[in-house]
Amino acid sequence: MTSNKNFRLHGKRVIVTGATGGLGRAMVKRLVAQYHCRVLGIGRNEAILQEQAEAFGDRFLYRVMDISDRDAWDALAVFVKESRFNADVLINNAGILPRFAPYGAYAPEEVEKALRVNVQSVLYGTQIFLPLFLQKEGTAIVNIASADALCPLAGTSVYSAGKAGVLAFSEALREEYRGRVYVPAVCPGFIRTGIMRHQQKTVSPLVSRVSMSPDRAARVLLRRIHAGHSRIVIGADAHVMSAAYRIAPVLAPRFFRFLLKVSRLELFSDL
Repeated sequence: MTSNKNFRLHGKRVIVTGATGGLGRAMVKRLVAQYHCRVLGIGRNEAILQEQAEAFGDRFLYRVMDISDRDAWDALAVFVKESRFNADVLINNAGILPRFAPYGAYAPEEVEKALRVNVQSVLYGTQIFLPLFLQKEGTAIVNIASADALCPLAGTSVYSAGKAGVLAFSEALREEYRGRVYVPAVCPGFIRTGIMRHQQKTVSPLVSRVSMSPDRAARVLLRRIHAGHSRIVIGADAHVMSAAYRIAPVLAPRFFRFLLKVSRLELFSDL
């Protein structure tokens, strides 16, 4: 596994999108408490952002923002400049998981929303902050992809496509700016977060058992970023999916679809 050994998280100024969700909140807490960072949290839930501001004091700023809106990113850049939050790190964490369904079951607006949030927001944020990060040392753009980027799953075609795009974008960007900006790509497996709220059916005990808590995921993720890892795969399920797809790229998605079908869980019934 390649790494950027010169990067360290301690004392950085970090922008975190999706700061009000499970993984985002867990990262904010650890960034402040463990790595002594200042954090600018981006989210849609102002009540949670205010709670974080009260908990972390002057080490936490926030911005209520729709990350799928390019104009909102321009406004964020102005806010960062005016508040003198001299950012070192951007963590593109926010994302949505559309309901498990075959592609033909999605309405056009579902597809467009998922791609705007999961892909376009990453491109917007990078385009805004990359020029600033290139002006100094010790900067990073961290993109949260998914295990679905390593092995696409039936029923997640739109999500898999978006996250695969984020992974490919990150790895191309890393080579374009190697030695100037650290660009790790993170591929977590199931995490028990609010991303599952878009599912119309109850999440199964099986999914809950194989998934990680947000706090554990944040701990592992930030430790590996601090160590300078380039591709960060988190969770036993993510490692299994990655290995299976490398060995049998045609059979692995078919096998996982079979497992979902024979589980007879309501969440995967449309498959």
